[in-house]
Amino acid sequence: MNARAKVLPSGDVAIPKDVRERLEWEPGTPLELIETPDGISLRRPARPSPFPPKTIDDLRNLPRYKGKPQPIEAISRLSNEDILRLLK
Repeated sequence: MNARAKVLPSGDVAIPKDVRERLEWEPGTPLELIETPDGISLRRPARPSPFPPKTIDDLRNLPRYKGKPQPIEAISRLSNEDILRLLK
């Protein structure tokens, strides 16, 4: 999809409403400007992972599950809170 925009005297660029709605870009949405050989590209910044990086020692120190083995189907249905409760 291509659209046109104009640089305003203030330096702002107005993104057409139909583009903003389709991409779900609300006012205040952070965007990255990536310079390309042909101009620029706009995108949302990558979202940080909800899982912080771990070291081998961090993994070794994780709590261990002491109950009986569970089928993967049962584990897959658990929420993060359920899993943390089982590890206590």
